[in-house]
Amino acid sequence: MNRIQYIVYLVASLLFASSIPLVTVSAEKCEDITGVEKWGSESHGDNNPSEKKFEKMLNDESVGICKLAQAIDHMEVTGSVDDWSDFKETTVFMGTTEKVQDCLKDRYELPDDDGDEHLADYEIQKCATGDY
Repeated sequence: MNRIQYIVYLVASLLFASSIPLVTVSAEKCEDITGVEKWGSESHGDNNPSEKKFEKMLNDESVGICKLAQAIDHMEVTGSVDDWSDFKETTVFMGTTEKVQDCLKDRYELPDDDGDEHLADYEIQKCATGDY
């Protein structure tokens, strides 16, 4: 390869590399993992939590685990994760620390009274806040 071919190769490589979108997710760690609540203990909703809002928050790329945990704590949402393969692709899961991800997976794999695997809303909240 002569010098001109090498330069063309480098330029083409740089152009190709710059065209690949970089997806970065920084791990979110809720402040109350240390035991100090990030949100107040008042204003805990109307005790009429929404399953639809829970599902919507799980599929909203702008929602991280702390926001979901807060909504669960404030009784704004309720629900469970029944499909691990879908959940592990969410921002809620991918945007948190490895320790919290391990907690979520462990809680999902614990069978309930019927022997089924799922992740309850309170388990998400407790993993996010370091209570497990």
